[in-house]
Amino acid sequence: MNDQGQIACHYFEHYHTKDGDLDDLYILMRESLEDNETIEECLARGLQEEFGAQGELERFLGTIVSHFTSVHGNRVEKTTLYFLVHCTTFDTTRRHADDPESHSLIKWLKPADLITRMTDQSTRYAERSDLNEATILARIDETK
Repeated sequence: MNDQGQIACHYFEHYHTKDGDLDDLYILMRESLEDNETIEECLARGLQEEFGAQGELERFLGTIVSHFTSVHGNRVEKTTLYFLVHCTTFDTTRRHADDPESHSLIKWLKPADLITRMTDQSTRYAERSDLNEATILARIDETK
């Protein structure tokens, strides 16, 4: 979140995944823990790699457990933890080119606007519950 109460998100006009193509896609930062890495280290690494940003951890927002079927037909249950981070530096030239999300357009949107867009995409991609992060966004107090 920046000082204007906007959330940085990835926007892809067209995103090709091993599970299929997705259009007009908005997603929040997602990073997987590496071996012997703390959550705080993972957040810092993800911010740098995906956005070229640094920030201060404010609070835990909650989790989303999503279910979807992989391209190989396997049923996947995925738990994603979400944190509110206040952005202190932002420089897109510092994004890591080898990170898949580094090729996104970064959009800064108010939580309410992003909730609307996520709700719409959840209708278009109903089989992918991991693409609807609106419930987490609803937990953000826009006055912070």
